[in-house]
Amino acid sequence: MKTWQRRFTAEGLNLERLIRQAGEQGIALSGVRRVGSRKLRGQVDEADAAALEALAEKGGWGFTLGVRLGLGRLADGLRRRIPLAVMCLAVLAAVICASRMMWQVSIQGAGVYEADLRAYLDETGIRPVRWKAGVDPAALRDALEWRYPDVAWVEVGWRGMTLQVNVVTGTAVGDTIDLSGQGDVVAARDGVVSSVVTVAGTPMVKRGDIVRKGQVLISGEERTLGEEVRPVSARGVVMARVWDGASVRMSVSEQATVYTGRTQQVQTVRMPWFNLSPMEDSGFEQQDISVREMPLGGLFWPMVIHKETRLEAAVRRQGRDLEAVKAEAGVAAMRLLRQKIGVDDDLVDKWVDYSMIDDEELVAVAIGERVIDIAQSQKRGAP
Repeated sequence: MKTWQRRFTAEGLNLERLIRQAGEQGIALSGVRRVGSRKLRGQVDEADAAALEALAEKGGWGFTLGVRLGLGRLADGLRRRIPLAVMCLAVLAAVICASRMMWQVSIQGAGVYEADLRAYLDETGIRPVRWKAGVDPAALRDALEWRYPDVAWVEVGWRGMTLQVNVVTGTAVGDTIDLSGQGDVVAARDGVVSSVVTVAGTPMVKRGDIVRKGQVLISGEERTLGEEVRPVSARGVVMARVWDGASVRMSVSEQATVYTGRTQQVQTVRMPWFNLSPMEDSGFEQQDISVREMPLGGLFWPMVIHKETRLEAAVRRQGRDLEAVKAEAGVAAMRLLRQKIGVDDDLVDKWVDYSMIDDEELVAVAIGERVIDIAQSQKRGAP
């Protein structure tokens, strides 16, 4: 039976005699070559290695047996790495097991239904930690759409080990126009009339008139050819210049953070529900904290190394540059104005007024002018 080959080194005088004696005893050698005047190297079957070593010792030659060659050397390496391989397989098995578990439930867009939805999931057993195979997203989606008929639809799916539930609410039905009976067109808000286009009814205002909210713009009456007055449902478009405002108050001083130079670094291994080791309490009265988290196993291993660097700080109040405060307050007021208007229409004109309050706060008031349709239908006799 063929055995593994091993490398050997022999040292001494008259090494040819060692080779001859090995041949006489049936010890097969291969790859024999001199590497010096008193040294040679070669290969011998592992089964004959002990006999060759005994022959060299008997003849007074120095003998060193080396490692296995070829596949034998690979087998030795694998044997030494068995514990590492077992550990890697155990870690792989743990990762695969963890990837098949549900560790978190994420609910988005549920609004007023979120508390009831979480309670429903808890009652039905859909909570961390459980096997993902025990949760049917399609069945859960159908159950939630039946439970909440007022929502448009529900999306249920997996993102890694997190069950995501997205609730999409419906759009409220808009106002309808009732053309039956008698009605007027009134002003939806204050403004200065720019133009009046009457479809039905009698216009009561003209270009340049100042109107107040609720004032009749187009009356729900028309005169016939016989000079008789008949009731109609007034309709039309009344464009008017309107003004909207938004104000922002900002302090002209600010709290500045000054660092003392003292720091504290702590770390722990964090799971979704607890830390493997407690975090050391801070000894600073005031501090800034820099947090860094590094995942231990990526998306499918819910463990992170949580590191905190705490910087001791002192807070003091100091004045700000007034022009910088004005610029910041003006931008904030214009942004708030845009949010208040709620449309993307271009403003005809816009400006910002500034004032101080007790030398402590700056008030920025943003004013925007635009031209919009202020016509609003209203039944005759309605409040």
